[in-house]
Amino acid sequence: MPTEIKMPQLSDTMDQGTILRWFKKEGDKISRGDALAEVATDKADLEVESFFEGTLLKINSAEGTSVKVGEVIAVIGQAGEVVSAPSVSAPVTATPVTTTAPVAVPAAAPTMAAPQVASPTYLNGSSAPTNKTSSERIKISPLAKNIAKDHGVDVSSVSGSGEGGRIVRKDVEKLISNGSSSTTPSSYIAPVNTVAQKSAEVASITLTGGFKTEQLSKMRETIASRMVESVTTSPHFYATAKIEVDSLLKIREVLKADTNKYEGITVTHMITKAVGLSLRKFPRINSKYDNRQIVEPQDVNIGIITALPDGLLIPVVKGADILSLSDIVSETRTMIQRARAGKPKADDLQGGTFSISNIGKAEVEHFTAIINPGQGAILAVSSIQDEAIVKNAQVVAGKVMRVTLSVDHRIIDGVMAGEFLTYLKSLLEEPVLLFA
Repeated sequence: MPTEIKMPQLSDTMDQGTILRWFKKEGDKISRGDALAEVATDKADLEVESFFEGTLLKINSAEGTSVKVGEVIAVIGQAGEVVSAPSVSAPVTATPVTTTAPVAVPAAAPTMAAPQVASPTYLNGSSAPTNKTSSERIKISPLAKNIAKDHGVDVSSVSGSGEGGRIVRKDVEKLISNGSSSTTPSSYIAPVNTVAQKSAEVASITLTGGFKTEQLSKMRETIASRMVESVTTSPHFYATAKIEVDSLLKIREVLKADTNKYEGITVTHMITKAVGLSLRKFPRINSKYDNRQIVEPQDVNIGIITALPDGLLIPVVKGADILSLSDIVSETRTMIQRARAGKPKADDLQGGTFSISNIGKAEVEHFTAIINPGQGAILAVSSIQDEAIVKNAQVVAGKVMRVTLSVDHRIIDGVMAGEFLTYLKSLLEEPVLLFA
């Protein structure tokens, strides 16, 4: 019996996806785990894998089509089986919109004639190459795409060194070092089609009367709507704790020497482990508000907010309360590398019950974070500062960081938030407890 392949929810915030390309064609043999298609979501370009074996009998959604989560995109079955499926949807990009919208230049600046453009901008943000057909799409990571765009580099003829010929960061940086650049003047914005306008990581920029106007990318649009949703529906309450981290830093240096288990260990990894243990002890902090109910997950899945050039992704560490610190180091490192390379797995971004936002090395001693919708709390971790602290009635120099817990006050009160932070503080100030 034929099996319908539906558009999966590839991230917690996804409600629809755009088919960028099909890796398989009708009649191809399919095995479990085969990548069927590449889909643009609100967070990243992700691959849809098959959980079934058989023959690809029907493709219901053409490349360029936007499909809602749960709608059928293909059918897999046995060769020769008859499929009563709708015809292929007409792609959104079938008729590109090529509006002529040159940049408005301030009166004092010299005028520049807009060059003639033969074709619209594609999904990767670059002009259509002369040596590729209109149905082809340049394979390029989001980070490499942004670097190329910032430096005016034409990547249309580049053979990428990544998987499947994908253009990655080092390929673009090599072009830049060789002095290669696009022939399109930076002050001209090529026309874009509808899908490119929604999916491009960096949208068009125009100058009007001394102001620069930049259209939000799809990722930024999602971030904007989700943050407004959070602050308007969840009454935030904040609690801050100051944590001495001299012992934490010392034990981290010791662990770094064990390159087999702790290669690349960071303070964030240790905080993740400590938060996992704290959420196990105070499960209400791991819960969420839903339809006048408190929903308390059985799993502790911690999202690590990861900065990208044009937004954020949140890879999720599953079972952070039961994973060993070494497992957290390896899993987190791998997921964050995939996220920054623009190739996260769908499972990387799903199932988060709590989030951590670490500002890293930036000289910020305190900040608050907005709760990710669908969760009940988030921890903001500020940078480590040198401060005078009191120990044994003596003022001494020490390393200190401040963490701020934002909670949904409908389900979590101040006393509980304070107890959670007190326990977290004890774990981080006596980090041997992370191995108990």
